[in-house]
Amino acid sequence: MQTIKVCDVSKNYRDVLALNKVNLELQAGKIYGLLGRNGAGKSTLLKIIADRIRPTSGQILYDGKTVLDDSTSRQLYFSEPDKTFPELLKVKELCYYTSQFYPKFNLDEVQQILQNFGINEKKRLNQLSTGNFAIVRSIVALQTRAGFIFLDEPTLGHDAVNRELFYNEVLRIYREEQNTIVLSTHLIDEISNLLEEVIFIDRGQIFLEDNLDNIITSHLYITGPSEQIERIERSYSVIEKKENLGFVSLLIRPTSVTPDLPDGVKTSRAGLQDIFIAYSKKKDK
Repeated sequence: MQTIKVCDVSKNYRDVLALNKVNLELQAGKIYGLLGRNGAGKSTLLKIIADRIRPTSGQILYDGKTVLDDSTSRQLYFSEPDKTFPELLKVKELCYYTSQFYPKFNLDEVQQILQNFGINEKKRLNQLSTGNFAIVRSIVALQTRAGFIFLDEPTLGHDAVNRELFYNEVLRIYREEQNTIVLSTHLIDEISNLLEEVIFIDRGQIFLEDNLDNIITSHLYITGPSEQIERIERSYSVIEKKENLGFVSLLIRPTSVTPDLPDGVKTSRAGLQDIFIAYSKKKDK
């Protein structure tokens, strides 16, 4: 499978509009970040793409087809925070059953990886902490080596050490398989080094979607004395304005790589999280 297209997808839960006419194309061989606040619509979108729930309107196209057949469904794997597995199932049993559907799943390799995380494979799923359950479901998802892997909040409850181990595992699988991995999270800066493509979602709508490098290079902070900034502010598309002790900082989208600025005004690059927060605040106004 080469592409998954989301076409005008909306989803209503009674009076709540969870997704509002979302359009998106996921291509093979990329790592995507689906980034947004809690309740932004990330999980709902992934569940619809994975055919777990149906949209209220719109459709999903898998290489141009509207139906996931058995062969195509094995090219997808969706891992979600909700404990959808039988609680009495043991970790090693979950791994075994998964291996029956995904031929690239290597039981010996998974066992070693889980040991590296300190997971006892003889434990039942309902005996695992939130963090350890997240490790198990996320490692199992990666080890399917499916063409499209969707990881919803994969590091929920992880400590910093385990998050770093997990991110290394994401990169290892991606390098070996060149598959598509979609990471849905609110830990934006922490995963930015993993990403090629970024999707910002808020209140059920995608408001920014681009290559990570394009997003970073097309946003800039300019900072200087307030009187200097006021003279040039109208010349730029301003995303965010911060004022502090006579100085003003603007997050802008310059029309040129190096904008022409007066003396005393400095520039600096914005991080991915800074950019996301700025857009979110702007939408809140």
